[in-house]
Amino acid sequence: MTGIDRIRTWILPLALAQSGLLGCSASANLQELAALQSAPVLRSDQFQAAVANSSVLVAVGANGVVVSSDDAGKSWRRQVVDAGASLIGAAVCPDGGFVALDFGRRVWIADAAASGWTARPITSEATPLAVVCDASGRVWVVGSESAILSSADRGATWRDASLGEDQMFTTVQFIDERHGVITGEFGSFLTTQDGGASWQAGAPIPNDFYPYGALFTDPRTGWVSGLAGTILHTTDGGTSWVKQSNPTGAPMYGLARHEDRVYALGANGLVLALADGQWRPVEGRPAPYLRSGFSLPGRGLLVAGGAGTLDIVSPTPATPK
Repeated sequence: MTGIDRIRTWILPLALAQSGLLGCSASANLQELAALQSAPVLRSDQFQAAVANSSVLVAVGANGVVVSSDDAGKSWRRQVVDAGASLIGAAVCPDGGFVALDFGRRVWIADAAASGWTARPITSEATPLAVVCDASGRVWVVGSESAILSSADRGATWRDASLGEDQMFTTVQFIDERHGVITGEFGSFLTTQDGGASWQAGAPIPNDFYPYGALFTDPRTGWVSGLAGTILHTTDGGTSWVKQSNPTGAPMYGLARHEDRVYALGANGLVLALADGQWRPVEGRPAPYLRSGFSLPGRGLLVAGGAGTLDIVSPTPATPK
């Protein structure tokens, strides 16, 4: 399988292809159709990431769509930064500014009000797949060709620490100021203990695991999610992994922590919560997929996904039958 084919395999579950608006007959009221198409959130939207600072919620997706809310999600404002952009990730930086990752080798930078979006090129031939902003405000991007890129000036210039190997890195997270984790295909697992100045390859995740999502709550405790509903857990910083029960068997595309619980989000709008070592369905959404979850302290989990799914849920684990 070529590198391009593997990128397509990674992107396929994200459903970047457009889905249609709600079906309309030829005699449909044109005013109603126009109202649908002018709404801030459309059924055709394919949201890939949702983040928030202390005042503004932001979600990004296909066709350059960015929606934001400054009233806790009661209303949304729609922007199209570039109709040709595929926004596949987002991050919020310590100063409240936003970063959106464009599959077309760009980052889009905005202020804390989610306005003034500006594109800046990523100076690498690699395909970007994940983005994060660390505690010092540096933007990190990982992707194909084992790319590890960072920018201290919001994308104006880039530092390249790529490994030069034919493997895709699909997730990047900074746990605190010093500790970070990168995961990718073939079970790739890298860590940093010096704020990204250097990255060390750890023992591969078993069975060439291909992570869609990864989440660490501290340098030793983490989860990765992948195909067929597989979720693995480590308590020793990735030295060993244990499979946890997921009775749904559905692939989980994102992992998130809200308050004292860890959640998985994935196919068919499922939201799973971890309880007593098992992943159990909680309040989900009627969506083809959920891709992203972001904790809103004291409120709930901001979730984003296909068919214009964008909501705040307050999940409670279902009682086992």
